[in-house]
Amino acid sequence: MKKVKGFNLGNTIVIMIITALVSAVTTGVIMLNNISNNKVNCNEINEDEALKEFINIYNTLLSKYYDNNIDKEGMLKEAESAMINYLGDKYTTYLDNDKYDDILDELSDTYEGIGVTINDNMVIVAVTDNSPAQKAGMQANDIIKKIDGNSVEGKTSKEIGELIKKGNNKEVKIEVERNGVSLDFTIQKEKLVNQTVSHKMLENNIGYLNISIFSKNLEDQVKENLQELEKENLRGLIIDLRNNVGGFLNSAESTASLFLEQGKVIYSLKTSNNKFTYKDTTKEKRTYPIVVLINNQTASAAEILASALKYSYGATLLGTRSYGKGVVQQVTELSNGDSMKYTTAEWLTPTGACIDKIGLTPDLEVAYTTASDQEYDSQIASAVKVFK
Repeated sequence: MKKVKGFNLGNTIVIMIITALVSAVTTGVIMLNNISNNKVNCNEINEDEALKEFINIYNTLLSKYYDNNIDKEGMLKEAESAMINYLGDKYTTYLDNDKYDDILDELSDTYEGIGVTINDNMVIVAVTDNSPAQKAGMQANDIIKKIDGNSVEGKTSKEIGELIKKGNNKEVKIEVERNGVSLDFTIQKEKLVNQTVSHKMLENNIGYLNISIFSKNLEDQVKENLQELEKENLRGLIIDLRNNVGGFLNSAESTASLFLEQGKVIYSLKTSNNKFTYKDTTKEKRTYPIVVLINNQTASAAEILASALKYSYGATLLGTRSYGKGVVQQVTELSNGDSMKYTTAEWLTPTGACIDKIGLTPDLEVAYTTASDQEYDSQIASAVKVFK
């Protein structure tokens, strides 16, 4: 995805957790555009003695160091990284161009691909309806062996997905194993909608809505899924935010607005010198009871939606304590094409609390257990009982 120059996404605010899908290490990113009114005072910078000393050291090394083949760009990049690392803030980091593009691609409302979901065992676990993969004859449980003639042995699901999506050709050749038989497919890649919401109707007309990530088009997907459930005399709703690691904050805000009464607080942002409160400005609302499922991987934008539903709608939180990502970051593009992400604010619940490193405490604490057939889910089962 092409990066927008200067991170000019209008009023878009992004929250994301880069989580255990690849590295098993959870970190966070929130990107804000023009949240602070602070302006750089050039006169103060020019008079900054510490900066003058830095420039003096830089000039001395360039002019007097015995080896005149100094990599100026590399040396300055190391200095920049040192300044960032000095703060000791895991959310303030240096982002190279590829990492930043990966974040934006992950949150895009569309992607170029073939329409399959793959696990880390190279197995296709789902094939999207009407996708190029389905039309070509690929099926769930097919095991991917090669992509464009290259073995994928030992690669993660993300790496396999990258091979499919980011190849230069418009078509991809995939070899799979199905019931011990090798099959070859040549599939044309297409622009597909990033489906992040699913639903089903449970017993006693209790609806179940799963949100996997806060993508760009989340509001539309949630609205469509709600309308399908509401056709069936919906009497209560379970919203599953477990393992949801965040995404676009404006998607959390607009999704909360589908449920809240106009004027209700969704969240606030607190900077070093200002506080901004964001309320529901729409006339759309719901009134049926809601249970929100959370766990220790419910983070950032997902925590904002969960807290808005709890405090401004009256929803019940069920599960285990959430991750606790309550600070926000802004991204500034650097002249070399990379970016710097740095913490600029806290986000607050409708009650004015910051949950950073604390998380949201469930109203009903229920541990997750399942049965051998994987059909039973203790937290969903407990949520259904809330409506009885």
